[in-house]
Amino acid sequence: MTVGPAPTVWMTLVPLIALLPAILCMLDIVRHPHTRTLTPQLWLVICALGNVVGLVAYLRYGRDERR
Repeated sequence: MTVGPAPTVWMTLVPLIALLPAILCMLDIVRHPHTRTLTPQLWLVICALGNVVGLVAYLRYGRDERR
């Protein structure tokens, strides 16, 4: 009876690498709370739940260029 492949280092690193851009975007929102369109709290939720689409939307439409 085979259970499946044994967990490897890659199985733990890939999810962490996928979360890294979201964490960096959230840190940017917290450090610079002045946004163009929505409130910083709403951008945090969008970046946390929207993954790639939320991150791109924040960088394109939410991030204030005057910082």
